[in-house]
Amino acid sequence: MKLSPNFSLKELTATEFPSLQSEPHVSDVVNLVYLCAAVLQPLRDLYGQPIFISSGFRSVALNKHVGGVENSFHLHGLAADLRINSESEAFALFCLLKTIPAVDSCLFERRGNVRWLHVQTVLSRPPRRLFNYNYNV
Repeated sequence: MKLSPNFSLKELTATEFPSLQSEPHVSDVVNLVYLCAAVLQPLRDLYGQPIFISSGFRSVALNKHVGGVENSFHLHGLAADLRINSESEAFALFCLLKTIPAVDSCLFERRGNVRWLHVQTVLSRPPRRLFNYNYNV
């Protein structure tokens, strides 16, 4: 199922842990459509190149397994982690995300040598517009 021209439900629910597959509820799929329409697709259009999602919607079990926070926006289909291949890519995506009004927060994160940008949106209130980037942390 396509959520937007460049993003699919399969991509936003994929996991590298087959025993912890995430099956979103209808409300989660609605949120994923909004995330794609309001944040991910505009980012892809501005960037002009593919953007790779390392984590989108997560079940409670998957979120716990990967060390996600208990109140993660991933649990509701309102967050995605973007795979980063270089510092220049990270900075370009971060700067573009700052121009997208629906972004609630964008955080540069890392675990070991793996780096990603966490981006989330909201439906129930105006976005907080929180941005935190430090590639060398």
